[in-house]
Amino acid sequence: MDAAEWGVRVRTGCRVSFTLIDLNGETGRRNGMASMALRSPGFEALLVPGEDLEFEADENGSAHRDAVLRLLQRLREMWEGPPAKVIIRKGLPPHTGFGSGTTTAVAVGRAYAVLAGRQIDGAEIAKAAGRAGTSGASPNLIERGGFLVDGGHRNPDDFGEDPKRYLVPTRYAGGGRRPPVLISTPFPPWPILVIIPNGNQMHGEVEREFFHRTLPIPAEEARRTAHAVLMNLATSVAEADYQAFCEFLDFLTYRSYFKQRQIEMQSDQVRYLLSEVRARDEIDGIAMSSEGPMCYAFTRRPQAAVRWLEKLREQDVVRDFWFSGARNVPAGIDWVPVLDGGVVID
Repeated sequence: MDAAEWGVRVRTGCRVSFTLIDLNGETGRRNGMASMALRSPGFEALLVPGEDLEFEADENGSAHRDAVLRLLQRLREMWEGPPAKVIIRKGLPPHTGFGSGTTTAVAVGRAYAVLAGRQIDGAEIAKAAGRAGTSGASPNLIERGGFLVDGGHRNPDDFGEDPKRYLVPTRYAGGGRRPPVLISTPFPPWPILVIIPNGNQMHGEVEREFFHRTLPIPAEEARRTAHAVLMNLATSVAEADYQAFCEFLDFLTYRSYFKQRQIEMQSDQVRYLLSEVRARDEIDGIAMSSEGPMCYAFTRRPQAAVRWLEKLREQDVVRDFWFSGARNVPAGIDWVPVLDGGVVID
């Protein structure tokens, strides 16, 4: 077929984080993450033949323009690939807890590999994007979907001399060897209530300073979190044990060391939302993804939960909310025809 008449479309979900696992590192490994893929908000982008590298996006996708163009330039040089135009039709909300930066870059990179006639190598793309230096959540979830636990990174020999040098947010960790997948399984078909409070967007220098000030956490706290992920969270997901799962979320949100530090950095509205959950029975379990402000919750009383959230929206505590669910399939990539009138998609 004539490559000039075809483009490549990629569609995937977003990443939500349960927790980073080991932010102490004394055992010889650091980071690692428990995470899952959500259907909504979803991501969709098109790559079509172009005269040069070009970029077009909606409001959300525009936040990642420079990172996407840098990645495509790097991949084009590595692979001697063709020029292309990126059209992000559905971008992920940036700096909110959805893993938008890594998901956007890796998804676009995978689409470009197809357009360039290359075998998709997720690890190579993540490294070229300068991602997966902290956890492998987004790159691995794009390939698998569902619930995932990765094993983080082995520490370099000089880690003990200055742990803060290596315990940094993903954008400052650089691309490296993608963390290995320890657990990968479908997430149960439980409705997931996505809540966007009026909160702080933690990124850039603010996030790096937070990591520098807070890490490493005490070794005992890292062990508690690792044990809870492997023996509570992962098993409750595998057994579809809703009650046990919600109990773990309670531990994660209200009793785990690092998550408490993350919540302390958030707005009064986020902290109010989380404190109110403990005093009410509309919500069975709630967590905050990464540094937030996005929270996700589980309920057996959806109508009551919605009524409560509508009141919080009137009080300017919550900006938006909706029901979603886990995305238990990999990213979809397909060819689409490019006609004189534009790109033909369904």
